[in-house]
Amino acid sequence: VSLAVAVATLATTGVAAPTNSTPPQPEFDWATVVNNHDLMPGAPNNRTFNSYNQPSVNVNGLVVIRARSRGGGGGAGGGGNQPTHGIYTRDMAVDGSPIVRILDRTIEVPQPNNAHYPPSNPLLTTFIETPSFPRIDIGSNTIATRGNHQPVWIYTPPDSDETRAGTTGIYTNPFGPLITGAAKLGAVPEFDFFQVPELPGTTFEVFPGAPSVTQGDTIVFKGNYSVPDPADPEATLSKTGVYYRKLVEEEINGGPGGGTLPVVLIANNTSTLIPRTETVFGSTAPPSAAGERVVFAGFDNEDDPTLGGIYLAALQPQPPLDTLVSIGERVPGESVNDTFNGLGEGGAFDGRFVGVWGSWGEGSKTVRLCCGAEGSRDRSDDG
Repeated sequence: VSLAVAVATLATTGVAAPTNSTPPQPEFDWATVVNNHDLMPGAPNNRTFNSYNQPSVNVNGLVVIRARSRGGGGGAGGGGNQPTHGIYTRDMAVDGSPIVRILDRTIEVPQPNNAHYPPSNPLLTTFIETPSFPRIDIGSNTIATRGNHQPVWIYTPPDSDETRAGTTGIYTNPFGPLITGAAKLGAVPEFDFFQVPELPGTTFEVFPGAPSVTQGDTIVFKGNYSVPDPADPEATLSKTGVYYRKLVEEEINGGPGGGTLPVVLIANNTSTLIPRTETVFGSTAPPSAAGERVVFAGFDNEDDPTLGGIYLAALQPQPPLDTLVSIGERVPGESVNDTFNGLGEGGAFDGRFVGVWGSWGEGSKTVRLCCGAEGSRDRSDDG
């Protein structure tokens, strides 16, 4: 871990420091969005919230969070002793507003969904987990979240056996009901609008990190997939990129849906050159979007970058990339010899201002993090 870590805001306004030693008085009152005394809407047995991930909030004061109750291990469904895991919102602009459930383990995955798990379950496939924190559009109440689940689609390809597909996706609510924005269904012929652009029948395998959402109806995300290795017919090559998809209010398979517009490529590690170089990106990071623009990190080598940085692009197919800050660039406010050797993959972007973290220098130290008794068993200090 670098000893020299900075938070670099690329566009800010300054405020003069006070000249006396009197502690500044707060200019606002804190309000509780949700805490461990609140009941989880839709959960059985009067369950209360227990733990949370970082929230997202828009300019209207609508907050979205990923939260959990106490309980046992993971699994499909929400009954029995399984904990409740879900996505919730609360409108902080309205006093006494309710906590609203967007999804939990009892909610059916939006269409496309024709499967039951287990087969005796009267419900169609339900959510199991939301593996990253949700985001909200800065200018609207549309949220976006990842979701994992059992396969949602059963079909029989030509000259093949029955196949089950679709175990992860990005889910959003631009038109009110929750709908599928992106999914691991690109190989299903009738859902080819979910496929990797320019690669017919190629399915996204996972959507790492937290998806972004903008303009009320457009999701922006990182997607990973594999292609055959030309040098070894038995092997595949891992690929990654940054993409967006505009959604329209149109039914899919008889239920609320987002239409059939395809996924669009912004940049990838197959053909997109790092600006001002002849080197293709080796990795890209989950993007942040606002308005008609997107910001993302990309490097030649994410583990030990020598090229790359933070880039701004328009929401257009393979747009030009504007470099905001790059590896090797001088650190603001430091000596001329201090240059960035690391830049964070996660950043904040509101359409005008960008905040990122960066590191420089050679110093390092080991930091030991110890989980409490309620933490992950695999990571806990005692076992």
